[in-house]
Amino acid sequence: MNKSKHAIKRTQQRGISNKTINLLFKEGKILNQKGGTALVVFPKWKKPNIEKYNQKEKNIKNAYMVIKVNKKRLIDSHIITAGHDFKNVHKKTRKKFH
Repeated sequence: MNKSKHAIKRTQQRGISNKTINLLFKEGKILNQKGGTALVVFPKWKKPNIEKYNQKEKNIKNAYMVIKVNKKRLIDSHIITAGHDFKNVHKKTRKKFH
């Protein structure tokens, strides 16, 4: 797990443990962004189980991280930052066509 100085600082400030980051790598959904980065969040359907089996972790279901993608091995991706998404800011919206 490669963390930037910024990511180390933010994970400490926001109370995001290494266990949460490992779970994001294992169970998370990758949303690709511009510039070779990606947003990693828990899929909506997995959130209840993740929260149920990790009750000691606070706000684990709302955790996210931004990584610089390593296409050979995802676990070796460089972590840029991490946080909690309380307002679903990173939720992809889809417009319905009638």
